[in-house]
Amino acid sequence: MSDPRENLGVEETLKLLKLSPLAELGVQAHPSAMMYGLKRNIWFNKLVDAIEVSQESPNIALHINYQWCDDMCNNVVPYEIGCWLNCKNKKTGEPIIKRIQLNVGDGAYLFRTQKARDLIARFPDREFILPYNTRVASKMQMLHGTGVKFNLLFDASYGTGRAPEKYEAPIYPDVNFGYAGGLSADNVCQNLDKINSVLPADYSTWIDAEGRLRNRIFGEMDLEKAQKYLENALKWYGEHTK
Repeated sequence: MSDPRENLGVEETLKLLKLSPLAELGVQAHPSAMMYGLKRNIWFNKLVDAIEVSQESPNIALHINYQWCDDMCNNVVPYEIGCWLNCKNKKTGEPIIKRIQLNVGDGAYLFRTQKARDLIARFPDREFILPYNTRVASKMQMLHGTGVKFNLLFDASYGTGRAPEKYEAPIYPDVNFGYAGGLSADNVCQNLDKINSVLPADYSTWIDAEGRLRNRIFGEMDLEKAQKYLENALKWYGEHTK
């Protein structure tokens, strides 16, 4: 569930995550919204502080965009992100940020394969996610050739929230493949059927929804929509697993 923002209460946000250990929040991180002193930075720090002393360690990912993404793909970790990556749950010892998604987009020409490989190798206790679509396929192929471990997120709409005409099967047998694009509470089960049809047996994947979880008036994440999406996805999961 991507793009929670500072309009959401910390307690209500964490309550959503407690519905399932499979739930994950992906917070969009870029300098125009998350630099020190900005509202979303302050909100996210409150969320991190609450998780640090929680009995559980819920799943939080940073979805990194724009200049911060360019920097990290060149093995430069911005100050704010470095601080968050150092935060751990005091009860469990687990890192607060468990997954890092680098949203390589139109600036893909700035992507440096060896630099990205070095970045991922610096954080062996985190999972990295990179996009997979026609614009960046060759970049991901080169990164895969370095032998570093990472995940890929299939989104044929390039982050515009449109469902693909068809879902692709995983590209590499040793790379976990996730799926995004137009997912909502209303269509998640239908799309999970389609995704499941292209996956090998007993394959572990994940799905990522953003645009259709937003409030239509304010354009920000709606926790009720997010909860319904999560509940429907979990119901489908329960019906298709032993």
